[in-house]
Amino acid sequence: MSGPGAGTAELDVGGLRVTYRNGAAAVRGVDLAVGAGEVLGLVGESGSGKSTVARAVLGLMPRGAAVTGNIRVGERELVGADPRAWQAVRGDVIGYVGQDPFAAFDPRLKVGVSIAEAWRAKGRTPPAGTIPERLAALGVPDADAAARRRPHTWSGGMLQRAAIAAATALAPPLVVADEPTSALHADLADATLAHLRATGAAVLLITHDLRLAARHTDRVAVMYAGRIVETGDSGEALSRPRHPYTQALLAALPRTGHPLPEPLPGEPPSPRRGADAGCPFAPRCRRVRAECSDDVPAPIDGVACVAAR
Repeated sequence: MSGPGAGTAELDVGGLRVTYRNGAAAVRGVDLAVGAGEVLGLVGESGSGKSTVARAVLGLMPRGAAVTGNIRVGERELVGADPRAWQAVRGDVIGYVGQDPFAAFDPRLKVGVSIAEAWRAKGRTPPAGTIPERLAALGVPDADAAARRRPHTWSGGMLQRAAIAAATALAPPLVVADEPTSALHADLADATLAHLRATGAAVLLITHDLRLAARHTDRVAVMYAGRIVETGDSGEALSRPRHPYTQALLAALPRTGHPLPEPLPGEPPSPRRGADAGCPFAPRCRRVRAECSDDVPAPIDGVACVAAR
């Protein structure tokens, strides 16, 4: 499998911290990288900070949010960038695929017209025939006619492919996809992610679906309480997890030939808590030790847990 070391890192995040205006520290020192052509899955429970990382990478933080650390996309450092710099990279350098394709398209406009906005936003004109060609390449049948229809006539799965066409229209080397299959059933989800990978872009895939991540990512980064607690090749990390949190997430899934699912006890800590005195997963962990309350464990060999060493 590919990894950041296999080629140029299209995305390199270091020491990323995000605190909202209300004091919620949603991201507490995240390090991750996505290599050229690689798909990295950022996984974890709701509230773990995954979508905040995505919004920070896209420069879409709300007013009053404090972002520190480093976000490098190619050769560009984007933490502290002004709005003009962010506008320059969106579309050309970073594409975005969101959760709801129907929210991504203006219901009054034909789908092809909306896709063409990717070029027009940059003062350009889409080359003749390009939009139907891109839709056809993504598996949209009768793409020329489909581009002339409005979104309400499309299925969710097909419209999400149109969203991928828009996100990759200018061939950005990096695509951020935030739960892009949450509204799709399994077959459509698999097809959609296969088409996203086929674009050749590096992809940061935000998902809570561990099975989907296992099938469609090269590596995973498991996030809990604003921190990355485990990273590794998808096949390894999601079949032989080392961090107790990753183990608990997998144990909570129904699996053929395995015992009944084991619900993960307790709730994630509030992002409005103060600085962590020890491992934030300790109150929910079945392998907790006395030393877990001493310090926040630093990652060693891809896992941030004293019990896993």
